[in-house]
Amino acid sequence: MALTTRTPTDRILEALADEAGVDPVELSPPLADVVDPDALDALLERADPDAEVAVRFEYQEYEVVARADGGVDVR
Repeated sequence: MALTTRTPTDRILEALADEAGVDPVELSPPLADVVDPDALDALLERADPDAEVAVRFEYQEYEVVARADGGVDVR
């Protein structure tokens, strides 16, 4: 059985959808219209989780902070 790894973008989508009370596919605009998901994943997956690397951006009325340690905050 293969393990599935959630990308930083997956975690961000889930956190935004939870905060908005919708399914991730219902988010509008799509996250890719706001940030480059490939670049975001590459940056956070390659960063040292102990280095306190974080990416902060706005999506709709939310401020999103995604950290290299896997944490995501949506305010």
